[in-house]
Amino acid sequence: MKQAFSIERPVGERETNRSDDLEAVRNALAERGLCQRTVTGQRNAKFKPDLTAGIRIFQRQAGLEPDGLVTPSGPTAMALALGGPGAGRAPAEGKQFNVDVCRKINRQIANAEREIADAKRRIKELFDARRASEQERDQIRSWLRSALIGLVSGGVPRDEDLDDLIRELDRVPQESQADAQQAAALARSLLGVVRDIQKLKRDESGAVATLTVWEATLKEWEARSEEANCSPRI
Repeated sequence: MKQAFSIERPVGERETNRSDDLEAVRNALAERGLCQRTVTGQRNAKFKPDLTAGIRIFQRQAGLEPDGLVTPSGPTAMALALGGPGAGRAPAEGKQFNVDVCRKINRQIANAEREIADAKRRIKELFDARRASEQERDQIRSWLRSALIGLVSGGVPRDEDLDDLIRELDRVPQESQADAQQAAALARSLLGVVRDIQKLKRDESGAVATLTVWEATLKEWEARSEEANCSPRI
């Protein structure tokens, strides 16, 4: 028997999410093909990017504000509990063509196609930006390696140890202060680029998750179009 949808606390990217509430939202969206279902025996303790995308897509489909937040007894939670868009398909009676139904389906298909195109553009932009930042990182690392000769032992440290390097350069003997300041400036630049790359990677992962959800949504509406005998589009 299907379990009724309910949550006790808000579910969202910036919320303190309960595992049971995350599982309820994730499984309710998975029934609509908007995210991956919870793996049996495991709990999704972290709010993953595909869940954010799935909530927002559901909210748009339901005509709600796409804020990515599900609150107890709120409009998104009520729509999920009542079924909302995507909860099930009404079979086309005798495969009879219905203009209004097909126009609605085709609008949803066109919207999903636009979102997919936007997500692909976003992924490419983030990929290109990350590659450019990685090239900048490698260039600065090369300059820093040369600047560190004779100042500290061990050469350029790992990205996560750059803060320690900067502190070490602040303690070099007085006669090497000028070289140390130059090296410290390069280390700070390198640290900034490394952080930019990390953020770009996170954004890229989120964009890929969004693309995956919209591709699943497009397949869902295309299946409905076929059931409603809506080809060709109108």
